[in-house]
Amino acid sequence: MRGVRTAGAGIGLALAASVGLAQSPAAKLGRIQPVDAPDSLSSVGIVARGQAGEQGKPATPMPPAGGQAVPGGGLQMPRQLPGPTVTEQRGPAGVAPAATFSGPIPYGVPYGQPIPVGHPVVVGQPIAAATFTPPSVFPTGPLACPSPDLDPALCGGACGPLGLLTGPNKWQFNADLLLWWISSPRFPALVTTGIPQSNGIPGAPGTQTLIDGDSLSNSFHTGGRFGGVYWFGCEQRWGFDGNVWFVGPTGKEAAANSGANGLLARPFFNLNQGIPFSELITYPGLATGSVAVTTETYMWGAEANLRRFLLGSPCSRLDLLFGFRYVGLNEELQITEQFARVPGSPTNVGNPSVVAGSVTDKFRTENHFFGAQVGLAGEVRRGRWFTEGRASIAFGEVFQSVDINGAQLLQLAGGTGSFGGGLLALPGANIGRFTQEQFAVVPEVGFKVGLHVTPRLRAAVGYNFLYLSSVLRPGDQIDTGLDVTRIPNFPLPGTITPLQTVRPAVPLRDSGVFAQGVTFSLQYTW
Repeated sequence: MRGVRTAGAGIGLALAASVGLAQSPAAKLGRIQPVDAPDSLSSVGIVARGQAGEQGKPATPMPPAGGQAVPGGGLQMPRQLPGPTVTEQRGPAGVAPAATFSGPIPYGVPYGQPIPVGHPVVVGQPIAAATFTPPSVFPTGPLACPSPDLDPALCGGACGPLGLLTGPNKWQFNADLLLWWISSPRFPALVTTGIPQSNGIPGAPGTQTLIDGDSLSNSFHTGGRFGGVYWFGCEQRWGFDGNVWFVGPTGKEAAANSGANGLLARPFFNLNQGIPFSELITYPGLATGSVAVTTETYMWGAEANLRRFLLGSPCSRLDLLFGFRYVGLNEELQITEQFARVPGSPTNVGNPSVVAGSVTDKFRTENHFFGAQVGLAGEVRRGRWFTEGRASIAFGEVFQSVDINGAQLLQLAGGTGSFGGGLLALPGANIGRFTQEQFAVVPEVGFKVGLHVTPRLRAAVGYNFLYLSSVLRPGDQIDTGLDVTRIPNFPLPGTITPLQTVRPAVPLRDSGVFAQGVTFSLQYTW
């Protein structure tokens, strides 16, 4: 029995020891214990370092920051690891807790929200970096604009989810050099020459045209354009787009004198007699002199638009434009002849009392277009390179006017005299100011190809074409059919009956004009 009792006591002692060990702090550390369970570690006397012990026992010292050993044998604290950690958030009963980032949030994950489904997080394991593709458009919430970066090989750079955004900037300023050609106006034959027997009359044998539309063609003009865009927000969905531009004023002069051409004449049609006719400026043995014809063209415009983002990708975008457009075109034609009578010349030709003088005709036209405009503007980027396109059309009214004037300043045998009217501009007929209004359209297309020099500065070269469907031009307002009785100091043989109709008339004949050419551009964004 003693042996049996001894064995039984041993078994009982072993059972008691195992039960006591199971309730010990070490045993409690070997299993998961909820933090809010009533049987927590503190209930069995486990004391954290730095807290007071039981029954007045001294506190276990805390190790210093950085994980240094405590003199006297303290435990080493681990170093804090960099990067995001995971915390547990308790939700309603029956709902599994969701882990959230306590470090930097990946792009596209809203702040303070659980990680989206499909991003599993394992407690105690490092969190893998989330893979995220930027959307084609910005979310509705406020996000920081992308910063300039020109390193990506294909796209990106100064380019965000809406496409083509140059950093967190709202201003874009453009400066363009314009090298444009404007379609030349039409002119009738203004100055002729020929053999003395022809008198410079068109159609007569030996008559040649010296100055007309071909000799006055001057279509090349230089100018500038300045404008830009102001975006109302970093998302660049709405903006204000505007610019002003000009070309010219640029002129052309064609001249002739009696030294090179003994005969100079200004042709017209004599309506009173129904025959071609001419006014002689110079004639061998009768008069010497010169004639000069000058033209000037000045074109300019402005536009102001609201700009709305339509669609895009990280490397392209397309915007809608709608707003207001103005285009102006002013032109002028002036014909000035100077002559002096040769001493001893026949007195039966012309007015013998006129010794010398000058005759001037001037035609000036103005066109001012005002209209509503709609258009599209887009851009595509590949690394540092970009292509930009723009097309618009405006509908509105063009206010047109023509000013016609003429004068003669003559040196007479008894003094000097000035007279209203020249040759093609005559008093009581077409001298004065005349206006009209016309419906017109203004389409424009253009494109540029350029390179980002820096994240904020880029340069480009492009082409523009602009058309205004209705304008008055000086050459079209010249009526070469004249009532010769209205020409001052213009003696005629015999008796000439005045016309019942007023001639020269003011045709107010309109036509279209286009401007096209090369554009060199700089754009700065801030």
